[in-house]
Amino acid sequence: MTATAVIVFARMDSVRLAGKVLADLCGRPLLGRVLDRVRKASEAMPVILATSDREIDDPVAAFAAREGVNLFRGDCDDVAGRALACCDHVGIERFVRISGDSPFMPPELIDQVMAALPENGADLLTNVFPRTWPAGASVEVIATDALKRAYSNMSLKEREHVTSAFYARPEDWRIVNLAAPDGAFDDMRLTVDTGEELEIARAISARLGAHPERASLEEVVSHLKTVRNTMRAEAV
Repeated sequence: MTATAVIVFARMDSVRLAGKVLADLCGRPLLGRVLDRVRKASEAMPVILATSDREIDDPVAAFAAREGVNLFRGDCDDVAGRALACCDHVGIERFVRISGDSPFMPPELIDQVMAALPENGADLLTNVFPRTWPAGASVEVIATDALKRAYSNMSLKEREHVTSAFYARPEDWRIVNLAAPDGAFDDMRLTVDTGEELEIARAISARLGAHPERASLEEVVSHLKTVRNTMRAEAV
């Protein structure tokens, strides 16, 4: 039984930006940038790439093979079901849920959220209840047994979003939230959902140099502000 693992969720057919998880980000696929950063979390945890079992996601599976990262394939739309099947297959007590479109995921933030685990445990450790950290820096640590208990009462939409059932009924769960400093990251987005955000991510990565995975969240946000200001000036 593995106490905790990181599960990175990724698929090829994003509605707004198809193929984004393998888009080039300064010489490395975006998904590779995600893996580079989550692997730097100080707590040694297995990393699993969870994608769908559809043919369209074969390139994600091939990428996992090239990277030497553990792979699990399951249902496309029932992401909670995919997560549970992965946990059962590997034997995981809890997992860190990371989105495959977060190339600037701060490993130090994973460490901070993990450190917030109470001695008596929690059903969900999170930094988005409420959201005070940038989109693209979301960390959720979900107890497998809690997800199993929640699953049977989830709507199809809740199964797609995995943790929305917990947030919709917080009184039923032991939820621990890690908040950011007040106002530190207002209006900051580091996720890649659109073509414009991909270009912003490329500009940030170029500014970070040869090893962008070493940059802190504060460094990344500082470059984000510069890149956005430059883009706004050029648009005038």
